[in-house]
Amino acid sequence: MINKSDFIPIARALVSSPTAPFHEKFAIQYVQEYARSRPELCMHQDQNGNILLNYNGTRSKRHPRLILTAHLDHPGLIFHEQITTTRLQFGLYGGVIPALLKNTGVRIYNTALPKNQRALRGRIVRVDIGRKHRTLATVETTHPITYFPSSPGTFATWDLPAWRLRGNRLHALACDDLVGASVGLTFLDQLLIKKVPTRAGLLLTRAEEVGFIGTLAALKKNYLDSEALYINIECSSVKAGAQMGVGPIIRVGDRMSIFNPEVTAALAACAEELQTQSSFRYQRKLMDSGSCEATPMVHQGLQTGAVALPLGNYHNIGENSLKPEQIAVSDALHLVDLFVYLVQRKGGALGALKQGRETLKLSLDKRFKSYLPLLEKTTPMIR
Repeated sequence: MINKSDFIPIARALVSSPTAPFHEKFAIQYVQEYARSRPELCMHQDQNGNILLNYNGTRSKRHPRLILTAHLDHPGLIFHEQITTTRLQFGLYGGVIPALLKNTGVRIYNTALPKNQRALRGRIVRVDIGRKHRTLATVETTHPITYFPSSPGTFATWDLPAWRLRGNRLHALACDDLVGASVGLTFLDQLLIKKVPTRAGLLLTRAEEVGFIGTLAALKKNYLDSEALYINIECSSVKAGAQMGVGPIIRVGDRMSIFNPEVTAALAACAEELQTQSSFRYQRKLMDSGSCEATPMVHQGLQTGAVALPLGNYHNIGENSLKPEQIAVSDALHLVDLFVYLVQRKGGALGALKQGRETLKLSLDKRFKSYLPLLEKTTPMIR
């Protein structure tokens, strides 16, 4: 397993970045700083703000590029209307139970101000649950707002710890999906350190929480390499049957679709190999309590699989109030290990893809050969 120290500094900086749908500026600023300090990586940003970081450890194009994907937003509030200098109305963006919002503390930010701005604190005093309109939350601030709020530009997050690490458990406002993005960045770091002769990348998207909007824009505008292999990284609710601390999840599908079976088989084959060589552990689940960006990518015809980190308090939904999300750090470290192993093994990701296909074929052929005589022998009996 990679060292915790290889992951934590990256994750702390990114996970602590305030973010919300369409307001990913501060998270993007960190990614840009990360890329500038690693000139070996090639950074591209499309016209809608999605970021692609490419690692080119070889000039050979014999194997397709492996591209991980994650998103940089998290459910939150976007400014709607100013009522008084201390009372603002926000719209809810992302899947949070509106009934939990009343009396919740918030932190208000503005993208026109520096990332290290002091957030204006407030509390939600009224919630108008939308049936034919977006749910609106009225916030009473502790002090008068000193600037003109704007939409877009002014947004709010829940007033929860941005980062709290206790042993193997990380408690944070926005594990989903900033921890997933941190896994991708750590993976690229490992490739740079080990000088792995492969081609890989990390696609970081915007506005996933309101329906994969950044990904859909990238797909519709042909921003993505149609020959690449894609693996989506998510933080997915343990309510779908996974357990924290038992390893990352090879995700077969989500609530909307099933992902590429060959990519899934390749991930599973690598995970099985790793498990025989080390303390590596993993889970294999459908994870159908939600949806992820792999769905639109599969439907666009891209070879796409998915993985997930088991997540507690998904979207900050606690029993009676909003709570920090939780992940096991060991699950994230094992996920980085899996990706590094995938590109380092003989034949790279494509080799794993072929082996997964061959392993399945051999297994089916062996079973068929074993029972064919009995099938033929009993056929006359049932005619």
